[in-house]
Amino acid sequence: MNNSTLILTLMLLANCGGENWSCRVEGDSMFSISDSGQLGGAQRGCSCEQIRDFEYRTFGSVDYDALRSDFGCRY
Repeated sequence: MNNSTLILTLMLLANCGGENWSCRVEGDSMFSISDSGQLGGAQRGCSCEQIRDFEYRTFGSVDYDALRSDFGCRY
């Protein structure tokens, strides 16, 4: 799975709500989980640094343009 596909998939998993979200990594997947157990995209509970580090560890490179456009990260 390439970076763009992964990011798009994670974004589609996002749900609206006012809950607290935590960042999770399982294998080559990054996602967020709410206090009530709902799953969501990485942008819900993961910081830009966590997403960047995950991309580097998983793919060996970081798509900074995608981080800016998809997650609003500034580098």
